[in-house]
Amino acid sequence: MRFLSFTLLCGLLITNLCAQTLQQVITTDAEPNESITQFNDLGVVGISGSNRFVRIVRGTIQPDGDLDFFRFQVLQAGTYTMRVDTTYDSVITLYNSSGAILAENDDDEPGNNNLGNRDTSYTNTDSGITRTLQPGFYFVRVMSVASSGPLAQFRYSLRLFDGSNAPDVDPYEVDQTNNTFETATYIGPLSEQVTNITNGFLRYRNTDFDYYKVEIGAGNMQVRTFGATDTILTVYDSAFNPLATNDDDPFDALNTFQSRVSLTNLAAGEYYIRVEGYNYPGGRAGGWYDITISGVSPLQRRISGFIETSITPLSGIPLNFKIRPAGSNTILRQHNVTTTEGGAYTFVTGFTSGTYDIACKGPTTLTKIARNVSLNANVTGLGFFLRNGDINGDDRIDDVDLLIVLFGFGTPSGDLNGDGITDDIDLLIVLFNFGQEGEQ
Repeated sequence: MRFLSFTLLCGLLITNLCAQTLQQVITTDAEPNESITQFNDLGVVGISGSNRFVRIVRGTIQPDGDLDFFRFQVLQAGTYTMRVDTTYDSVITLYNSSGAILAENDDDEPGNNNLGNRDTSYTNTDSGITRTLQPGFYFVRVMSVASSGPLAQFRYSLRLFDGSNAPDVDPYEVDQTNNTFETATYIGPLSEQVTNITNGFLRYRNTDFDYYKVEIGAGNMQVRTFGATDTILTVYDSAFNPLATNDDDPFDALNTFQSRVSLTNLAAGEYYIRVEGYNYPGGRAGGWYDITISGVSPLQRRISGFIETSITPLSGIPLNFKIRPAGSNTILRQHNVTTTEGGAYTFVTGFTSGTYDIACKGPTTLTKIARNVSLNANVTGLGFFLRNGDINGDDRIDDVDLLIVLFGFGTPSGDLNGDGITDDIDLLIVLFNFGQEGEQ
């Protein structure tokens, strides 16, 4: 399973806000946390030194009667808010450190700035609490208003922050990017059967379109959203033509307002995914979501060519290829390949665009690098002349290799040309290439 590079956003998102550094910390609820003595510790909410912490919990109420307790700490007196995002009917309760109830809310109360979740726009069943708190520890509980039945289990996002206006930030948007086809978040070529884009965010009550661009091989693709909000999902081709759209799908009984699109017989190439919130009378749905892309044929590049070396026969030689960014020593991917007749080789890699350096090394050869190779298309005829003589594999031909040949005379231990015996030919190979080193 590939967790895009975008999976780094699951933990910590940092952006500047006034004098503090805003840190939105996203976690998931962990059972058991059914009582005030069994809780998930969320840490500090609000100002702590030079940081301002916003805590976001993506959780589930399951099974019937489930209670989720969380503890948080306040370091400075002031206004603090707890809100539950869910498409079902939640209840939120705030306790002090001794377990006494300070406030509880079931439904949003229009005009009451202390109760309700005014960020979402589903119905008035959205729960939340805003209250002045003194420094100390507090507990918050999330549960369903129903003890059993179809509304008793659901997905939710619990948000805790200082003040009454949530400073929610989309981790995939920088300077309002991600809102158009042209500024779509580039996920890249999909080289795995399942790809997750984690912790996307739709701004509450706003017309917020989140665009993502992917590349796949010819075949099928299923895309679905996953979270506690009400999404609409649309998939487009590379010319921005809509291929399919979906509002609600029952694949997840804990939130049937999520979306799923399944496509078949797609051509290899680029596709766009758009996520938006359902447009309620009070504004569009917002909140946190994931995207799961599955069933795809990975898009791949085929690299083929030949080697020349003093090893015979040229077939059956094990080669190691390293793919690195052009001009860099960072190894992105390695492929082990065995040559076929005449020294030919072929391998497939997941990189489908960009320019790379490709290094090749045989078991007793020095490294040779083909530089600035474009992988925007399949590569054919990529040749490597591999200097032979590196018996100990340190990528240089020196005294060590010479001694191995000399002490191995008449045995297979210093054989370089592949005839099964160490003799004058192997000695000449070392002497002829003596002092040479592999390319870096």
